[in-house]
Amino acid sequence: MKKYLMTGVAAIAMCAAFTSCSNKDDVEVMTQSQIDKAKYDQAFLNYVGGNIAANQDWGFSATANSRMTRAGEAAEVVKKDVWQNFPEKLEGATVPADVTKAEADYVYEWFQNNPGLTETGKDWSNFFIQQVYGTMNLQKKGIWHRYDQNRINNGYESNYYDEEFNDKGGMDYLTVGDGTNMTHVNDFNAETGGPWNIVFMKNSSALKFGYHSSWDNSERQLFKLAEIEVPGSCFSDGVARKGWYVGLSLLAEKYDNGEKILGYQRQNYGDDWILKIVPGESKIEYDLRIWAEDLSASGDSDFDFNDIVLDVKYDASDAIICLRAAGGTLPLRIAGNDEWETHKLFKVATSVMVNTANGKHTEIEPVVIHTNMGINNAAEANTKLKLEVFKNNEWQEMRAPLGEPACKLAVDKNLDWLNERTSIKGTYDKFVPWVQENNPNLSKWWE
Repeated sequence: MKKYLMTGVAAIAMCAAFTSCSNKDDVEVMTQSQIDKAKYDQAFLNYVGGNIAANQDWGFSATANSRMTRAGEAAEVVKKDVWQNFPEKLEGATVPADVTKAEADYVYEWFQNNPGLTETGKDWSNFFIQQVYGTMNLQKKGIWHRYDQNRINNGYESNYYDEEFNDKGGMDYLTVGDGTNMTHVNDFNAETGGPWNIVFMKNSSALKFGYHSSWDNSERQLFKLAEIEVPGSCFSDGVARKGWYVGLSLLAEKYDNGEKILGYQRQNYGDDWILKIVPGESKIEYDLRIWAEDLSASGDSDFDFNDIVLDVKYDASDAIICLRAAGGTLPLRIAGNDEWETHKLFKVATSVMVNTANGKHTEIEPVVIHTNMGINNAAEANTKLKLEVFKNNEWQEMRAPLGEPACKLAVDKNLDWLNERTSIKGTYDKFVPWVQENNPNLSKWWE
């Protein structure tokens, strides 16, 4: 446990600020942000009794508040005839519209003209897979590194030479998963997409897509995920749509008097088998909630930790945040983005407190933002979702350093935030003991 006597620090800060000490050369002048932080730290320490556990991480450990999968449930391939008879299998997800022929043609042409494999999918547990395009009935080009022991005898410099060849490759079945645990998607093949051209993946993962090839009896994960805007002319209502599409590249190798590599010429295009994936969550299930205080607290009732309240949905490439409340009356921004200033997002004046009055926590609709950054746990949320307040003419970060006074807390995703000017320790009597001890038995101090 760390025991603090920070009064001296705050006093030094004030002394440095006014430069009234007897010898300025003996004092390292503090910046305004350091002074503001010293004042906040002192107020926080007074509030919690002067002690903070040395290992106190404020809920932002890599394992705390992590997204939990449903233990014991294996990935399940739900086919159309199954969900028609047992709609509860979809868990409230809405079945997407069929892929139109014009949509399929447009997407196929897009993959043909945009090379490069990403091999990174989406961190989705429930999602639909729809057939877009399959070309397994067509001959594929390959390169044959042939060997002929008589070539040198016939005047050539080497017995080896390259020759193109054509053959039909077999993408027999689709696999999806996290790269290590891959599920065979039954009755869904590269030519027809199975009997219904659609399946629902439940309790699965859309991080990796692969296939089995009968040509060389191999399994590979060569794919590209792309968000493509398809023009309105491809749909009956004339409205353009964005969708997530996966293109798989056929590549197969075997020896036949030299190495034969089928799909060699087009291995980086992902145009051999194209799928559409649609998230099947009926609503976003967030993994973590963050409460933040904007460095202005001084008295007990100021520590309500509702100046910023936001939720985080973990994702390996595009984490989602949902801004729930903004009790601060100073400019507050998220991840260093001026467009993500909380009042601007809520479309209110800076002086307006949003969703923190008693009984009015849902008065203004929350704001959902795709971050385009990978956030996989609470520790990454702490560092990547930098929260800042514009105070004394500069942006100052609201931190949660290990074992030191904190401006933000990671809490349960369903924990309602406090009303304005409601003391956190006055509401939750385990809060201060948790701060001082970081006892695992107190980790859910709000219960």
